[in-house]
Amino acid sequence: MRLKKLTGVLRRNKTLPYLVTDLVNIRYLTGYTGTYAYLLVCGGRSYFISDARYEEYARSILPRSVEFVLQKEDFLNSLKGILRKNGTRRLYIEEHSTPFSVYRGMKKSLRGVAVEPGGDTVNEIRMVKDGGEIDMLREAAKRTDACVDHLKKVIRPGVGEWEIAVEIEHFYRRHGCRKSSFDCIIASGTGSSMPHYATSMTKRVRIGEPILIDMGCEYNGYNSDLTRTMFVHSIDPALEQIYSVVREAQEAAVAAVRPGITVGRLDAVARDMITAAGYGDNFGHSLGHGIGMEVHELPAVKKGDLKLKKNMVITIEPGIYIPGTGGVRIEDMVVVTGSGSEVLTKSSKDIIITG
Repeated sequence: MRLKKLTGVLRRNKTLPYLVTDLVNIRYLTGYTGTYAYLLVCGGRSYFISDARYEEYARSILPRSVEFVLQKEDFLNSLKGILRKNGTRRLYIEEHSTPFSVYRGMKKSLRGVAVEPGGDTVNEIRMVKDGGEIDMLREAAKRTDACVDHLKKVIRPGVGEWEIAVEIEHFYRRHGCRKSSFDCIIASGTGSSMPHYATSMTKRVRIGEPILIDMGCEYNGYNSDLTRTMFVHSIDPALEQIYSVVREAQEAAVAAVRPGITVGRLDAVARDMITAAGYGDNFGHSLGHGIGMEVHELPAVKKGDLKLKKNMVITIEPGIYIPGTGGVRIEDMVVVTGSGSEVLTKSSKDIIITG
């Protein structure tokens, strides 16, 4: 069904044949989970190019409309043979993921074939999830919520940032996840003022510090992403005030999610509140991003005119970061429904004081 939908869009866009080079997109279209493949979509028939390592596996899962092509020498020779057989004079390529070296090789070896940019059509189709995808994202979110509850028992003065990160990874694996969605961020103390802080292998959490935790898991190929900011033993009044501003902005943005709202307008809901509170210069990143088979997908939730549609899944994650003091970020996963939204991550946003 997904290949058929893609073919219809490519036909309307007049960008057939179309070469898919992104392995995540190939997995989305075919179910293939190997590490090497190309997919050439030609209309009524598609061609899946891979080497002998994956031949038996690929043949066992590919739909009848997709022909497996065994790469015996290099990829370009295999591609050239297919194009010659089909009398192809123009080839459109996936833009965001095709390496320049591959593009240059095509331009050099595919004589008589015009190689043209074809946009990122699969990524755009992936913005709107089907019911099965939303179910997987919901399950991933449940496991991340459970991990938040687990961490409340783990975080205490003296525990290391790295120990917390390892505990998160261990928890996910024990609860049916292959891995974390990304290297989790455990940012304690003044480190929490850095939105993408690198978790320390030596720093230990101290009484009175904030601890910003950004984490997620991969469940059946779909990812979760959640951020909560906790406080160790006690909370500084200045950070308590910042927390209140971030929470209000985050909840207002979540409440504004609905079909038809632009990403720019949604970003402004939270950003304007943070600016009005005097912290506009301390919120420098976008409000959120799409999430699904990858942690960061389209759409980007920032200034722009793209309108949200039913079954898009995004994150809402405003933050305030004060260098030398600390920072607060609150992030949830939200699915756009027919009339509003459903928050997939259920962890409380009340101030959490641990230890």
